Order: sequence, then structure tokens, then C-alpha cells
Amino acid sequence: MWKYLLEKEFKQFFRDPGLPRMALAFPVLMMLVFPFAVSMDIRNINLAVVDNCMSRESSLLVDKCISSGYFRLVSHGYSAEDAMRLMDDNKVDAIITIMPDFDRQTALGRGLPVGIKVNTVNGTKGSLGSQYILQCVRMYFSDRNSSAGMASAQSADISEKYYFNPGMDYKLFMIPALIVIAITMVTAFLPALNIVSEKEAGTIEQINVTPVSKTAFIVCKMIPYWAIAFFILTACLIIAWAVFGYVCRGNVLWLYLFTVLDILVMAGLGLLISNYSSNAQQAMFVIWFFAVIFMLMSGIFTPIASMPDWARFITYFNPMRYFADAMRAVFLKGSTPADVWYDVAGLGVLGTVMVTAAILSYRKSE
Repeated sequence: MWKYLLEKEFKQFFRDPGLPRMALAFPVLMMLVFPFAVSMDIRNINLAVVDNCMSRESSLLVDKCISSGYFRLVSHGYSAEDAMRLMDDNKVDAIITIMPDFDRQTALGRGLPVGIKVNTVNGTKGSLGSQYILQCVRMYFSDRNSSAGMASAQSADISEKYYFNPGMDYKLFMIPALIVIAITMVTAFLPALNIVSEKEAGTIEQINVTPVSKTAFIVCKMIPYWAIAFFILTACLIIAWAVFGYVCRGNVLWLYLFTVLDILVMAGLGLLISNYSSNAQQAMFVIWFFAVIFMLMSGIFTPIASMPDWARFITYFNPMRYFADAMRAVFLKGSTPADVWYDVAGLGVLGTVMVTAAILSYRKSE
């Protein structure tokens, strides 16, 4: 009986003219388009310099900022009012104010006589812009002290190390998140349309008059989506290696394990929604509602630690939180399930609840 149910589900999937193409095209396009289109490198930041020192040292600092490639010098003068006016008109993103005694203070090692103002209407651009300026200032002092044979406190106190992503490459951080989104979206939307499509076609009545148990019916409907998810994961890993040169630092089998657990949750949720939906349009709206909330509160776009307490509590019921955390831990750090046991437990509990609810909610008497 299980054999014939599985054969039916796979035939039903491949006979659809659109679903196989969508399952193939969606993850491939995401992996090839998003890392290049959604760039986290902010360049061409409009910079104004208020130079009250007008010395050789202040000129070297300005040259260091411009030569970094991140800034475009818009104004270089000594009027703070003119610089602020340009920022008010959104013609300047950042202002560096160099104090009159800049050269003397830096020579004596008495602090950093530089002021930084950033336009944070665009929070991401403003935050990164300020970090770029600070990095340029650090590089200026490092070069200055090296040429002078000094080791002042200004350079000695600066020591930064970046673990797991030494080059601060945003693509390396983005790739595991895109894999999570591709797998979750496809394996959530397709099950949501499964049972309700059979309702609309009238074929569900043929199943209702058979002795097939509800458990066998639901489980057999989930198995094809495991196969689809494995194909998506494999394709994404190959693209990450062939196009970007990234390889998983951990055991790839752990990625498949977490994918199995994620499918239990998302496919179970999709089938649960499909059981209660009257038509495909209703199922699409409901699953889209949950998918958007899952993505926004998964930690993929914004850190969960920065969310308020009530939002952090909600994320404990979000399967993408656990899947994204586990995927990044295995891919970037080489973690094992023992290292992220809480993700295993979270996906396992949510998956058990969703599958049980999908089985109990299916009514053969319809």
C-alpha cells in the first residue's frame, strides 16, 4: 500500500507542468542572483571634511579615507555649517571634523581630535559608514606610527580578529541563509497546495473510500518533499562551491539531517493548512502569512538577540530560527548536532507537533 501511495505522489508531482520547474528554478536563481544583487558592501559614501587644521597630517588622514574606495569626497573646507547643510539636503552621508590642533595632539599621543557625524536615515549605510571611517583612522595612525618608529597607545590598543569569516565576506554569511529560505519556501508552499488541489480536482474522494490509514496518507505525502529538499540542498551546495568557492566546514550529512527535521515541520504545517483550506487561493494566503513571519523572525536578517523580549519568545515557535542557526553553525563553523542540540530539539518537537496535527486534522469522511 505504501509503495502505491508513494508512486501516486511522485507521478502527481511530475505530471504538473509548473511544480518541477519551480522546484528547480527557484533555488538556482536565488543562489546565483541574490548574493550579487543584495550586496552588503556599501560604497560611494558621500563624504564632507571640515578641516580646521589644514596641515600635512590632516591631508594624509583625508587621503587615507578617499583611497579606501568606500568614500566619495563631496566637500573639503573649514565650514561646519556648510557641511551640515549638505547633510540636511541628503547630499552628504558622513562628515569628518578635524580639530585645529590635530597635528600637535596626534604627535603627543593625547587622544583622537577628530569628530564623526553620520546621516543615519539609512541605518545600514550610516552604521557601516561610521565603521569605515574608524577603520581608515586606525589605518592612518598605524601607518604614521610605523613610519615614525613609534608604538603609541592609539595603535597598540587596536586588535581585531574575525573568526569563521576572516575576510568579512557577506556572501559567505548569506549562502547558508539562502539555502534555508529556498528549502523552506518550496517545501512549505507545495504541501499547502497538495491536499486542497485534490479536493478541487475531486480525486480526494477516491482516497476516502479506500482502507488507507490517515497516518500512511500524510506520511506518503511528505516523503516526496524530502526528495525535493535534498535536491535543492545538493544543488545549492554545488553552486556555492562551483560559483563562489565556498565549501561546508562541517560534515555535509548533518545538513541533510537538519533538512529532514525542517521538512517535518514545514511540510506538516503545509499539509495542516491544506486540510483546512477550501481552495488553493486560501491555502496560498495562509502559508504566505506564516512564511513571512518565519523569515522576518528567524535571525536571518536581524539578530534575535537584538529583538525585544516578547519577540524573542515568539521565535522559540519559529522553525526557521533553529534551521538557520544549525545551517550556519555547520556550514561556517563545522559544528555537529551535539554542539547545536537545542536546534535539534526545537525542530524535533515542532515537527512532531505539526505532523501529529496534520494526521489528526485529515478527515476521510469528507
